[in-house]
Amino acid sequence: MAEAAGSDLLYEFDLISEELVELLEAGLPKGHCPSEDDAPEGWDSKQIVAHMAEWCEFWRRDVEEGLRRPRITVLGRSALDEDRSRRIEALSAMPTSELIDRMTLEIGKTAGLLASLEAKDFAATVTHLTDGQITIDDMVSKHLIAHLGEHLAQLKELEETPPTQS
Repeated sequence: MAEAAGSDLLYEFDLISEELVELLEAGLPKGHCPSEDDAPEGWDSKQIVAHMAEWCEFWRRDVEEGLRRPRITVLGRSALDEDRSRRIEALSAMPTSELIDRMTLEIGKTAGLLASLEAKDFAATVTHLTDGQITIDDMVSKHLIAHLGEHLAQLKELEETPPTQS
């Protein structure tokens, strides 16, 4: 059944990815997001996309390491991680077209990792910083697909918000 779950998760990831790429093809939405757990108040769309690109890369490397060394590696990190903040700043400083290209590249690499996982990989249990013991299947669902979906929703919300007059 894990193989079917992996296929379902890959399909869900593809749907979010396609929607994100389609949104970004039109450019980045304007405005700043309200206070959220995953995107601090005041983040603009460029910072959100930078975080999404950085998150895909971090998540992918984390899972690869967790599968290589499941009993040794603790996956995840704190939102206060300084490396995370530095990487988001560096990515959001890129020209918009380069950032969109980077996001598209990270989506492709992440889709490639998901497609390469076997049923035993999705069923593997790893240790996560906040969740404790968690399967890769659950990690993909919660810490990749749901997380990216939340940020996609934020971007859509920004796109629908009319600009304010200053």
